[in-house]
Amino acid sequence: MENDAILRRYTNLPVLIDMLVREQITILGYNHWVDANDRRGLELYQDKLRFGFVGAMCLTMASETFHHWQIFAQGESGVCIVFDRGRLEAALRDREHFIAKPVDYVQLNAIGDIDPTDIHRLPFLKRYGFRDEREYRLLAFAAEQHSSMAVRLTPDLIQRVVFSPFTHPNIVASLKIALRSLPVWRGLSVGRSHLTANETWQGALQDMVVRHGIEYGDWEPIDPRALLGPA
Repeated sequence: MENDAILRRYTNLPVLIDMLVREQITILGYNHWVDANDRRGLELYQDKLRFGFVGAMCLTMASETFHHWQIFAQGESGVCIVFDRGRLEAALRDREHFIAKPVDYVQLNAIGDIDPTDIHRLPFLKRYGFRDEREYRLLAFAAEQHSSMAVRLTPDLIQRVVFSPFTHPNIVASLKIALRSLPVWRGLSVGRSHLTANETWQGALQDMVVRHGIEYGDWEPIDPRALLGPA
């Protein structure tokens, strides 16, 4: 179920540890982004406004999907940081060098009709084919050159941390102890995704079979040659 009140950031364990230890969200440049269309949009924005630095962090308003784990948080070190959207936006409201808002998905034949007077829309435009991602972008910019920029991270901004369904439960239990050992994060909610092994779902499937009621006997083997008919 979609919930626009939260934002999910799919990443990996080293990034999570860095965020919690430094107590900040680090915004990096876009040069290594896979999507060339996204890179070009931010490059044009930076060149047009003569910024020394432009960077962004991508989140999603979409509910959890297998696609997110496979593409953005692969393997046992994958993690999803669930942010409280309202509190994050409030923390950024008075920050002049940050813009946070949903991405606007536009069809190719309609991009020429967009009003160009608001140049700050440029970093938030994406092709319509990506609309299922429901991306939300945190943009940082500065006149000076930077290797990165940062936003202060406080415990009230994070609702919970969810590790990948591919992370072994024993590892999650150990990571929960380790993360909560950081003084600021003693109350951090830490869990593991059950997307690929959900007992409720599996129980519902079993109940469906029980409710079907009919018992089937063993199937008789069929000679494949009989299916071919007369020679």
